[in-house]
Amino acid sequence: MEQALKTIRSATLSGILTAALLPAWVLGGLPGHASAVEAHEENAGIFTAQVPVDGSSIASGRAVIVVDKPIEEVLPVVVDYANYVQFMPNFTRSKVLAQRGNRAMVYMEVSVAKGVYTLYGQLNLAEVPQDGGSRVVEGRLLDGNINAFNASFKLTPVNGGAATEIDFHIYVDPDLPLPSSVFSRENERAAGRAVRALRTRIAETRGDSV
Repeated sequence: MEQALKTIRSATLSGILTAALLPAWVLGGLPGHASAVEAHEENAGIFTAQVPVDGSSIASGRAVIVVDKPIEEVLPVVVDYANYVQFMPNFTRSKVLAQRGNRAMVYMEVSVAKGVYTLYGQLNLAEVPQDGGSRVVEGRLLDGNINAFNASFKLTPVNGGAATEIDFHIYVDPDLPLPSSVFSRENERAAGRAVRALRTRIAETRGDSV
């Protein structure tokens, strides 16, 4: 009997959380007409997709963009972990705990669902050796209040090295009682927002447009 009551309470709590979080999470991604037009212009040149993940009902998000800057100017922005809070969408904190070269342990906080919930985690971020001219920076969760997180930036020189293709993947399973499709869509949106923010940051850092 006691176990049954615990199950009922757990189901009730899950229902309450779903009712509270789902509208904020979903409606937060539904723009009005004016913002939809603005978003369309901002997303010009950005390809996004949901990518199935083995063993998970949640898809990762992917976004690809080309910026008219050489990789030597793009990589420093990607590995500027301490300043992610200055330009990455919804980041409220990014603190480097330890760093050697492009490898770092970083504590990050991200506000989601229109500020209803904060995801936090300690991440290992590092550049991964590659064959050829591409550079890859990967991030993996060490500890936090989410089930799983991993992300990667793949930078590839194009147009004879005058431009750089940025191929970004992100997978977040936030351990919240919402449908998997919600998180799959949010991962795709997060990928698009990240490369858009990176494009803007590169322009600001160099003092001109990309």
